[in-house]
Amino acid sequence: MKNNIINNTEILKKGNTATQTQKQEENTKERTNREEQFSRLLEASNKAKEIKEQLIINAKSENQALFFEIQTINYYLLNYIYKTDGITEFKKFKEWKQNKATVKKGAKAYPIWGQPVGRQKEEEAKSKGENYEANEEENRRFPMCYVFSNLQVVFKEQRTEPEKIEAQKVEILEPIEVF
Repeated sequence: MKNNIINNTEILKKGNTATQTQKQEENTKERTNREEQFSRLLEASNKAKEIKEQLIINAKSENQALFFEIQTINYYLLNYIYKTDGITEFKKFKEWKQNKATVKKGAKAYPIWGQPVGRQKEEEAKSKGENYEANEEENRRFPMCYVFSNLQVVFKEQRTEPEKIEAQKVEILEPIEVF
């Protein structure tokens, strides 16, 4: 009986180890996917910087050059790199949801840079009526943010509902006795 208890305990330990291993593998895959997205965003950001520099150099006026100078990298990502035929706007998942739109199944988000972590913390504190002053490190750290284009969503009024089948009257029969 004692051997049974030990064997059962060993089986449970092995099961827990297997579950932990699966969780670790999932976390590793998630980190790897996030790292790939981050490196793609860095690459796209470098292209956006090049576009920005070219637009400033080729500006037809000082005002136009100033306009290109003050635009963020996200502006160039969204308007020059990600924007293709038919795309007119980008919004976060929650923003589309607030506009009564649903993101299409399988749609891949476009990564952009989010607000600096420090600014997010300051806004959160302000909404709670608290004071918070972000440090320099927090203001230099930009997290990734994800947006979807207007081509990746369906609005509530555009969704097709399955055809309603009219109910047919069915005659209910009495059970038959079998001898």
